[in-house]
Amino acid sequence: MRSKPIVSVVMPVLNPHPVYFRQAIESVLNQTFEDWELVIVEDPSPRPAAEILKDYPDPRIRHFVNPQRTSLVKQRNRALHEAKAELIACQDADDISEPERLEKQVKFMENYPEVAVLGTWLRVIDEDGQTLGFRRYPCDHDDIVRAMPVYNPIGQPSVMFRREVALKHGGYRYEKFPAVEDYDLWCRMAKNGMKFANLPEPLVRYRVHRGGMKSSKLKGVLMGTMEIKRIHFGDELDIRAKLRLMGERLLLLLPPKFVLWLFLKTSVKP
Repeated sequence: MRSKPIVSVVMPVLNPHPVYFRQAIESVLNQTFEDWELVIVEDPSPRPAAEILKDYPDPRIRHFVNPQRTSLVKQRNRALHEAKAELIACQDADDISEPERLEKQVKFMENYPEVAVLGTWLRVIDEDGQTLGFRRYPCDHDDIVRAMPVYNPIGQPSVMFRREVALKHGGYRYEKFPAVEDYDLWCRMAKNGMKFANLPEPLVRYRVHRGGMKSSKLKGVLMGTMEIKRIHFGDELDIRAKLRLMGERLLLLLPPKFVLWLFLKTSVKP
């Protein structure tokens, strides 16, 4: 590996799951594209990542531990600043990247230097790794930008973006509600004319489980999503976006378990 890798895979970690975290790391180690570094930024917890990482003595893995609890946003931003590569690939600590993920994304980013942010479709899996379905996103820039006032059309666990462009637009900022800081960043970048794309294949296995942020704080995610739409689009929302916003308000009145079931039923396709 050269001193400056082509890709920095960034992974925020808190209280890593003893099985899922291993699977996430191994999915990076098993990439067909090998010129990467893995930047792990951990907030302290009773279950430290070091106990697991000692089983993976790969020099491409760089592990940083914050002295105290910060936030997901601050973890992501620290990872951006610690990263050596121009291309950033996001990897959650409980998801799995398919072996050709980095190779395919790097090739696309090299062929299309005008693209700042590149996502992929997602394979949604359960706690046991069984496929629940797929999340498919629009692939062309214009379709992605048209979808942005309605929903987040970029899957954060699959995203690759150009580091300097993201930093130029202020990096991650939104902290009021959890797990929507990426949506805020994409909206800011889109408003400033940055180009987006999605690869039309599921290159990441996105895990939905009871202990995950994505299931345990769904109502906060809904509230954050609604606020980001108001911040960035306000009166620009068309009838489709307004109907979606009304639906999200109704979901806040429902039990969280039903909201998760409905989320999987409506957004995850066979």
